[in-house]
Amino acid sequence: MPRITFGTVVKLLLASLVVGMVMAYFEASPVDVFYWARDNLRDALGDLFGWAQWSVTYVLLGAAVVVPVWLVFYLIKAFGRRQ
Repeated sequence: MPRITFGTVVKLLLASLVVGMVMAYFEASPVDVFYWARDNLRDALGDLFGWAQWSVTYVLLGAAVVVPVWLVFYLIKAFGRRQ
């Protein structure tokens, strides 16, 4: 595990200062950041489930045609080998 040095602490403090100043400029609070992350995650999951529903619908629609056609060719091939 890497050691935490004085230089690391100084860098963290400076980064925190800069981020805090930027957040204060935009009048954002840590709670706002939490809500933003939560809302974006919820939207992304909603999009993912919507995409999954869309794709399953089209897969089933295509399978209604593809599977019977495949089955006919499969049976023709299977019976063709017997003779």
